[in-house]
Amino acid sequence: MSGWLTGLLAAGPHIVAPWLETVAPSPSASASPTPATFGANVIGFSFLLSLLVWGPAVMAAVTAIIPEPRPGQGRWFLGVAFWTNAGALALMIIGYSQFQAYTSGLQFEENLPWLPALGVSYHLGVDGIGMALLLLNGLIGLVAVIASWDVRERARTYFVLLLLTQSTINGVVVARDLFVLFLFWAASAVPIAILVAGYGGPRRTLAAGRLLAYWGLGTAALLAGMVLLYSAAGSTSFDVDTLAKAAISPRVQLVIAVLFALAAATRLPLVPFHSWFRDALSEAPAGVVIIVAGAASRLGGYVLVRLYAGIEHDAARTLAPFVGAFAALTVVYAVLAALRTNDVRRLAAYLALVPGGVTVLGVAGLTPLSLDGTVLFLFAGGLAAALVAGAAATLSERAQARSLGLAAGLAGRIPKLSWLLLVGCLAVLGIPFLATWTSGLMVFLGSFRSQPAAVFVVAIGLVIGAAACARLMHRVVFGAPNPDAPTPSDATLSDSWYLGILVGALLWVGLLPGGPKLFGIPVVDPGLVNIVNTSTADLASTYATTPTPTPSPSPTPSPSPSDTASPTPSPAP
Repeated sequence: MSGWLTGLLAAGPHIVAPWLETVAPSPSASASPTPATFGANVIGFSFLLSLLVWGPAVMAAVTAIIPEPRPGQGRWFLGVAFWTNAGALALMIIGYSQFQAYTSGLQFEENLPWLPALGVSYHLGVDGIGMALLLLNGLIGLVAVIASWDVRERARTYFVLLLLTQSTINGVVVARDLFVLFLFWAASAVPIAILVAGYGGPRRTLAAGRLLAYWGLGTAALLAGMVLLYSAAGSTSFDVDTLAKAAISPRVQLVIAVLFALAAATRLPLVPFHSWFRDALSEAPAGVVIIVAGAASRLGGYVLVRLYAGIEHDAARTLAPFVGAFAALTVVYAVLAALRTNDVRRLAAYLALVPGGVTVLGVAGLTPLSLDGTVLFLFAGGLAAALVAGAAATLSERAQARSLGLAAGLAGRIPKLSWLLLVGCLAVLGIPFLATWTSGLMVFLGSFRSQPAAVFVVAIGLVIGAAACARLMHRVVFGAPNPDAPTPSDATLSDSWYLGILVGALLWVGLLPGGPKLFGIPVVDPGLVNIVNTSTADLASTYATTPTPTPSPSPTPSPSPSDTASPTPSPAP
């Protein structure tokens, strides 16, 4: 690599820092370390996280048992799901605004003993990493409901399952007891598989079966890793923080890390565990596509950060080159597969694999900047994957065709959806001004020093991805219309709303990652990068290279009284 490019990448932190515009805490003891933001101290109750976890589940139960006022329309169930998710998102935004940036440890913490004989507790809490994922799930949950506006058949069951999915995803993010996290992780597969099997396209049964098979493999791997970690740590507690401090032999750490990485790879997913993702995004309705691509699959990256990198430190260092290789393989395979396919929805599904590969590249870097970028990319990549897959699902439905040959020249007939699909493709590639650009830049610059080969291959993959996006746009948007194609219809108001929310969130975080500022102080939004910075810095400090201490000279032993009394000096050796 040329000298100027190497120098540019080596200077990465200095380039990124001004762009992020974070507000560093004041060293003064009297100054508050938290920026003053709009909406601070609005709520202070300690059961906020329980409300976010169990609120959707309770409303799902209410939806399941209360009779519909106007049978056959499904609007009542849609309204319950919409207002439940809107309320949950409002609570998340208030909690996000109240979050004490630059403060280590958990916030909004709840801790109650549950199975004390086993060391299991109902322990919930969030740090900056968890808050970013909570906010993502809140946005995706609301968007998924809006995308389901046209669901009429078996609407009650559909929205009950959608609410249960939200509940389980929130549970994984906020659980600080590994046993509780596992329960939510395993439970999340059930409603999603039923949604795909019950409301998908012609190949929905195969798609749901593959989802259950791969997620079952990941769940088994997580269970095995959890039991092995619990046993190696002394079988006293499932608390994540306690397990992270346990002294475990390197060989056992390596086995546990491989199991956790396998669990994450099946959910994120990484190649070769990706076929369920492709089929689910190709067959499921738009609302389910949004929640699978945007939130449920991001749990794989969360487990990789929280358990793999957060607990198995020595093993993570050892496995870093292999993790980087899987990241590169995933990105390159995804873009090459996107170039080969002629199915609009499958093409978008392959492109939606790319954010997962970039996320894993940041984990392989194991530097403060790369881990910062990883968490931000979990958020931004979830939005981008949901946008490109959701836009493709809606466009193929409106065009009544999935083939690139039939769904051609739609810019004049479906202008809104065509341009939103273009923005989704660009978001996956990480163009400037979108959140994927800022977070992706942090991942690349932070990972270059430790994983240069993986960074180079992923960068080549993104270039090929640009060619795949150009092919999609040339055929679908700007190509000549096919006279044999069915007559399409443009986006409805709900389509524009749900896709527009995703675009707006990508632009907001991309342009203002450190939050808007007034006289240098964040207002309205404390800044996502400020929220996650302390948590990722604490995580990265474990991997900081410490200089080997120089051995000090051995002190000369004090002479004994007999030696002092002797007038004859000791002979030199």
